[in-house]
Amino acid sequence: MSEAVSDAVSDTVADEGTSRPKPALRGTPTRPNALPYVSFNQLRSFHAVAVAGSITAAASLLHVSQPTVTIQLRQLEAHYGVELVRRTPRGIRLSELGESLFTITKQLFALEGEAVELLNSAGCTLRGELRVGGVAPYFVMRLLSAFNKAHPSVTMTLLLDNSATIIRKLVDQEIDVGIVGQTALDSRLHALPYSRQDVVLFCRDDHPWAGRQGVELAELADEALVLREIGSTSRLMLERALQEHGIVPRVTLEVCREGVREAVVAGFGLGITTDVEYVPDRRTRMLRILDADVFTEAFAVCLRDRRAVSVTRAFMTTAEEFFERSRQ
Repeated sequence: MSEAVSDAVSDTVADEGTSRPKPALRGTPTRPNALPYVSFNQLRSFHAVAVAGSITAAASLLHVSQPTVTIQLRQLEAHYGVELVRRTPRGIRLSELGESLFTITKQLFALEGEAVELLNSAGCTLRGELRVGGVAPYFVMRLLSAFNKAHPSVTMTLLLDNSATIIRKLVDQEIDVGIVGQTALDSRLHALPYSRQDVVLFCRDDHPWAGRQGVELAELADEALVLREIGSTSRLMLERALQEHGIVPRVTLEVCREGVREAVVAGFGLGITTDVEYVPDRRTRMLRILDADVFTEAFAVCLRDRRAVSVTRAFMTTAEEFFERSRQ
């Protein structure tokens, strides 16, 4: 039986001898105290189209045929006499009403996911999927290993990016938890402090400063710098320190974390990282900042209103225990 037909049949299944009320026509008021009704499968098809961006991708996401998605989407629009999706030569776009409905369905299907996780974890073994975001492998891998040992039946995925991107994806519920370095955390997040790291510089092995232990900020006024992309906490903290000392940095290159070391070796200037992330390399030398306390902090974070989700709660508990052991 196709999902569209199954949906239509399920809408008329008798419940304890009484048929479920048929959905009211558009503009027709529902009976007082009656639960509002909308086809969940039609909403699911709309949500899949909004997430995937096309009928084909939505059908693949739902594991149904393309006609099924099309029919359910058209039924939803026809029932309420609205336009949710616009078909353009460049593909599918949501209407203004569709965008508003998408905001609601994201919450709706997030709650559905919580219900599934609750049922899956009702037994002794925690199951489900955990989407993790991290700022660097150093900060996140050992914690993920500890979580995996405690909950081996949970499937994990990991996204590595800068703190600003990880926090944005958390707020948008594209990931569940994160390890970030941020001085001003979003108020919507629950955060557990992990560790503190000094921001350091590093130079090529033939640089005049290669034999030194460190530098003062004033010495950076005329030095070429290789900085991380905007959104990097280490960059933010260094720029803040330089600004406090009245120094305008001379930036020769902005590059992602993985490219900083090779840019320094290629001669673009001094690089920036933290002491725990600096990887000893015969081609480079680390330089500490001698006259200022420039540092970042690492936190495990999740959305406050999703702390009760079983896998999220388990991860944050593991993080708290792991951080305590690390401090000891």
